Amino acid sequence: MTQRQTPTVRRRRLALTLKQLRARAGLSAADAARRVDHDASWLSRIENAEVRPHPNDVRALLGVYGVNGDQAEAVIAVARQAKQRGWWQRYSDVLPDWFSTYVGMESEASVIRTYECQMVPGLLQTEEYARAAFEGAPVPMRRDEVDRQVSLRLERQTILLSDEPPLLRVVIDEGAVRRLIGGPAVMKAQIERLVEVSRQANIQILMLPYAAGVGFDGSFVILDFPPLPEPYPDAAEDRMVYVDTLTGALYLERPSEVSTYAAAYEQLQALSLGPPETRATLSKIAADLAI
Repeated sequence: MTQRQTPTVRRRRLALTLKQLRARAGLSAADAARRVDHDASWLSRIENAEVRPHPNDVRALLGVYGVNGDQAEAVIAVARQAKQRGWWQRYSDVLPDWFSTYVGMESEASVIRTYECQMVPGLLQTEEYARAAFEGAPVPMRRDEVDRQVSLRLERQTILLSDEPPLLRVVIDEGAVRRLIGGPAVMKAQIERLVEVSRQANIQILMLPYAAGVGFDGSFVILDFPPLPEPYPDAAEDRMVYVDTLTGALYLERPSEVSTYAAAYEQLQALSLGPPETRATLSKIAADLAI
């Protein structure tokens, strides 16, 4: 089977695991770091996924935490994977660091829940729609940059065709499908694409209609990650929220933050049309577009 392992997720999972194991051992960051001849700031950067530790350093930390045998080897294997290059790094000329992190996480998510109030989600865009969106972006791009961005977006979509595709759950505001990105012909083809893919078992698309009377003025994504197989010693739920801006992004991981966005997503789902009604409405919007 095609595996969608990424160094981004491995580095983040490793950071969470090392922090958990230190807490279980009852050690402060300063105490643990001192025992392996480092300072607390070094371990803090590792536990915040700011740096990729060498597997030998991971082995030393595990020894301090009393983790050995198969469990230790499983963690060290993840540390080695975290040092590999991701497929998206060949797009580094047009991919900012803050979005590179997201692409790596998206590539290995088991469930992707997204609410979009302005645009069709990138994972579901047609090539023509994506090109028109980049060409009309508020920050101008050169033609070659647009070409690279479109290629990256299309390559991201291949996760939906993998042997183990993620579950994609989308709530899209009616305004996003009525905004004529690229003109009527491009928009018609894009909406027809949404109708087509919404019939796939792993994809659900719900439309939040104007008639609902309420919405949410910011798009966001909730990513769930699958647990690593035993004997890896990390059984904690792994979920995060991604919110992007024009010049950066927020990665929210605190339980209170994640639960707030999860509750908002559930409310948006409840206010949306069901899958059959969404398909019927989208089909009517596409049919009404004059070409």
